[in-house]
Amino acid sequence: MKWLAALLLSAFEWACLPAAGAFEEPGADDERPVLVELFTSQGCGLCPEANRYLGELDQRENVFVLAYAVSYWDMYGWTDTYARPEYVQRQRTYLPRLDVPRLYTPHFVVDGVTDAPGWEQDAVANAVDARLTAMPGSPVITVADGPFGSFQVSLDGEAPEEDLDVWLVAYAPGWASVSVRSGENEGLDMLHYNMVKSLTYLGNWSGGPAVFTGESFRRFGTVAIVQGANGGPVYGYARVAARGAAPR
Repeated sequence: MKWLAALLLSAFEWACLPAAGAFEEPGADDERPVLVELFTSQGCGLCPEANRYLGELDQRENVFVLAYAVSYWDMYGWTDTYARPEYVQRQRTYLPRLDVPRLYTPHFVVDGVTDAPGWEQDAVANAVDARLTAMPGSPVITVADGPFGSFQVSLDGEAPEEDLDVWLVAYAPGWASVSVRSGENEGLDMLHYNMVKSLTYLGNWSGGPAVFTGESFRRFGTVAIVQGANGGPVYGYARVAARGAAPR
C-alpha cells in the first residue's frame, strides 16, 4: 500500500506541473517580478561584467531581466552580433524620462522608472528594492496562440496612465557566449544573458478589453510588456517559455 500511495502522490505532483511553453503570468495574490533591462555591447569594455551581473539578478525570485545589444560601439572595430537599431531607439526613448543626457553602456533600466550605470551594482540592487516597495497594480495580461502561428496579447482592467504602449519581445533564454575578435574586447569569449532577439511594438492601450496580435518566435522566450507611452513605467508583463531549443 505504501508504494501505491507514493505512486499516486507522484502522479498528482506531475499533473500539477505546467506544460512546456505554458504561459506565465502573476496571479491576483502574486507579486510581479521587477523588469530589469540592460543595454550592452560586445564592443564595450565594461559590459562583460555587467552581463554577468544581469545573470545574477535573474536568480532573485522577484526579478526578471532582458538584455538589448546596441550598435553605436560598432564603429570601434567590432560589429555586435545581437545589435539592432530598434534596441538603440528603445534606450534613446528612456533618456528624457530618466534625465540621462546621452546614450551609454552598460546601462541598467529598472521597470522603466530608475536607471543606473552597469558599474554601480549596488545602485541597481537598490533601485530594484525601491521598485518592489512601490509596485503598482498590474492590468490583466494574457498571451495565447493566435492565427497563423502568431501570439495574441489580451489586456483588461484600468489603465494607470491615459496612454500605454504594448510591446512583444522575443529573447534567447539563459547564457550564450560570443567570441569577440576585434575591438575593445578582442580575444574574449563574452558571456550574454537573456539577449533580446526581436522587439515589436503592438500598439497603444488606454484601458478596457483589448487584443493585440504579434509575430511569434516559438523557439525563443516571449514577453508581452505594458508600459507608459514613450518609455514610461512598466505596469505589467506576461511571459511565454521557449518551445524547443533556441538558437543563439
